Amino acid sequence: MKFKPITKRIQNIASYFWSHRILKAVLKGVAIYIAITSVFGLVYFLFDSLDFKSAAGAKTVKFLDYIYFSAVTFTTIGYGDIVPKAGAGQVIVFIESCFELTFIPVFGGFLAYKFLQRPNDILLTDNFFIRYRNQHIFLSSRVGNKGKNLIDCSATIELIQIMHNVKRTLYKREISTPLVELTWFLEIRLDGEENAAALQQLKLLMTNPGTSLIRTTVVGYDSKSGNLVHVFKYYTMDKLVYGGKFEDVFVWEGIKRTKPDWTNFNKVVSLTKTERQSIDILLQ
Repeated sequence: MKFKPITKRIQNIASYFWSHRILKAVLKGVAIYIAITSVFGLVYFLFDSLDFKSAAGAKTVKFLDYIYFSAVTFTTIGYGDIVPKAGAGQVIVFIESCFELTFIPVFGGFLAYKFLQRPNDILLTDNFFIRYRNQHIFLSSRVGNKGKNLIDCSATIELIQIMHNVKRTLYKREISTPLVELTWFLEIRLDGEENAAALQQLKLLMTNPGTSLIRTTVVGYDSKSGNLVHVFKYYTMDKLVYGGKFEDVFVWEGIKRTKPDWTNFNKVVSLTKTERQSIDILLQ
């Protein structure tokens, strides 16, 4: 039983370093390597540019030997059992070596980038919402975080209109938080005097839906790697919908959270007739 925590930790480390995207990157590199060595093996074969040398004397070089020579040449192993003939063989070896000098560092750097890169696991809601909640009305959306915690996060909500082929920001609100674990709510209260400008510009956008956009931008840092993470999304006016409270992605059971249910991420509670009328009156 005492070995279970150790086994679990090893599995977590393995899953972190050998995720689906890492495996996909490795398979791409292997496929490219096989393709390049096969092409050069065929070139060696077509030019009959190799000799087989062994302690027992020269042997006939078969087609698979050409592929084998190409593979060991590309990886700079070079066992010496097969050698290139003077002329064409040496030229082909030189060209393949140039490919190898480019491929190895480029693929190595790409693989390192994949290890360090954070997956695209930051979510923004499919719709932007005008929500009635706790007797107040908000323009809001929700951020979801499926990965490691985000720290020092900032978000920007912009009300944008396209006029005379120029994109103009009519209103901008910046929101910040020190930590995002699973979800983060981005909200601008519309029924308060302090945000009268936001309400006015939102009305303008809604009366000109064909030239209006809402943009959300979220920036933060991965708490484990320190890498910058950012995501943004544009919403057209047909994505602006009414709703109430967001459906819960998780619930607290004492001091513990339940496993996230991301199917609820884009869902809101339906409004009552009275609540909808309150929003309509505000937006008149």
